[in-house]
Amino acid sequence: MAIKDMRAGEAVTIKILGKEYRVRGDGDTDLHQVATYVDGVLREMNRGAKDTQDAAILAALNIASELMGSKGSTGVPRARVQELIDLVDSA
Repeated sequence: MAIKDMRAGEAVTIKILGKEYRVRGDGDTDLHQVATYVDGVLREMNRGAKDTQDAAILAALNIASELMGSKGSTGVPRARVQELIDLVDSA
């Protein structure tokens, strides 16, 4: 189910590295697609990392680098980055 088809703020269950998380979306993002992408990056990073925390940090750096590269010189709005950090912290 795409989060776009749901009301903003409605909770969905996603799965990353075999663990389920209940998160709320903004109504504009397909959280299942995002979770699948993050899970893939984490699994890839987990192969070369010493532990899961190292893999998470490497994955975050990888994803941030991709995002900033796609944004060009404008960068990512600080408010959006903080929203994403808060979302991860609340999981």
